[in-house]
Amino acid sequence: MAEADHEDFKNLFKRRFPQYVAATAACMGGFSLGCGIGWSAPCVELLKSVYGYDIFSTNVVASAYPLGAAEGLFVLPFLIDRIGRKGTMLSLVPAFMLGWLCIIFALTTVPLVVTGRLLTGACGGMFCVIAPMYTAEICEKEIRGRLGVFFQLLLVIGILYAFCCGFTASVVWTSVLCSIGPLAFTAIMIFMPESPLYYMAKNQEEDARKSMRFFRGPDYDIEPEIAAFKAQIEESSQHVVTFRSFLEKPALKALALAFGLMFAQQFSGINAIVFYAETIFMETGVDINPLVQMVIFGLVQVISCTAAAALIDQLGRRVLMIMSLIGMCVCLVALGSFFYLKEHNSEMTAALNWLPLTSSCLYILAFCFGVGPIPWAYLGEIFAPHLKGKASSGAALFNWLLAFVVTVSFSSLIDAIGTGSLMFFFAIICALSTVFVVFCMVETKGKTFAEIQKEFGASD
Repeated sequence: MAEADHEDFKNLFKRRFPQYVAATAACMGGFSLGCGIGWSAPCVELLKSVYGYDIFSTNVVASAYPLGAAEGLFVLPFLIDRIGRKGTMLSLVPAFMLGWLCIIFALTTVPLVVTGRLLTGACGGMFCVIAPMYTAEICEKEIRGRLGVFFQLLLVIGILYAFCCGFTASVVWTSVLCSIGPLAFTAIMIFMPESPLYYMAKNQEEDARKSMRFFRGPDYDIEPEIAAFKAQIEESSQHVVTFRSFLEKPALKALALAFGLMFAQQFSGINAIVFYAETIFMETGVDINPLVQMVIFGLVQVISCTAAAALIDQLGRRVLMIMSLIGMCVCLVALGSFFYLKEHNSEMTAALNWLPLTSSCLYILAFCFGVGPIPWAYLGEIFAPHLKGKASSGAALFNWLLAFVVTVSFSSLIDAIGTGSLMFFFAIICALSTVFVVFCMVETKGKTFAEIQKEFGASD
């Protein structure tokens, strides 16, 4: 019996293998995004010491990335429904590479470095929407959550990779090594089909069938899914998308959830901690190379995201979010307590020098277990097809604007209220977000897109 089950698993994995490959290819955009996020941590201190950047300049360079991500999302809705998910992703590669070239060849010119960060940020921000959307549309509902987490998994691998590049002790070489992400994405993604749902939306049913057969295998019965896609498109075609479309109950409920989860993600303090990881570890006074601490930090992210990918289709999105938020809240309280004691009783912190790295690692473990991947995967699931592009872009825009606010104000807030108080503030947000998830979040585990829309009141 065990051998038969093992054989079934092998056959199932073999049949679904194209879905895993395509999801990984799309999520290489997440790897590129992660490289841009992780770049700041090792490079901020080098920009100060080697290139003479002042605090204002380094803050602008670091915060330009999330600002660029927000700006890119203004144009995204006009691309994904015209040239497709795959076409949009591939069209971003030249701009991505141009951004890295600006950084590599213009480090002594702050405005050009900022331009490079804006460009790479814009491309990375657009991938946050397109990659989860493409992944959700190509995979079976039984593994949709698992593959949806791939984006965050590749993102944290990109952050870890950028941290490791920091050992070159060179901004130029760190930037060169980080720029390989878009090229690796292109090498894989160019061989993948377009989303079958996009083909159906363009009345290209035969192309949709070819795409579906690629992802499901030649012997799989694709007709039920094709019929479901066709019904979705027909239902969506009856709606003219206007501002009032977003005020209808299902759309409003989905938007409120998406925006709420994005707020919880960014005001948990994650980008502030990742962007300034080396600076935070230097301030703790712990006698460990900050780069080594950052790599440990990055490894924990990868391990946690891998665990989330394995568990999301078993435990569900809601349970993982609750567990994640509670864990983050506890870690932020511990981290805040360390900094508070450091500011008021420096002798006591000598016996607690293990606490910052431990708390930071457990914090990132909890973040990547739920709050990191689930809001992005959720975007690809909860919106009706005719609203998906604009609604997902709007939620992602909100996310990156919050990331910009948190990142650009982080240093000033530390100066104004202290690191400990800031960590306590982030902890309070995590606690309030837990309440929001418990009472408001709709579970999407194992449900078709039509069933999810009914959960949001589409049949009312």
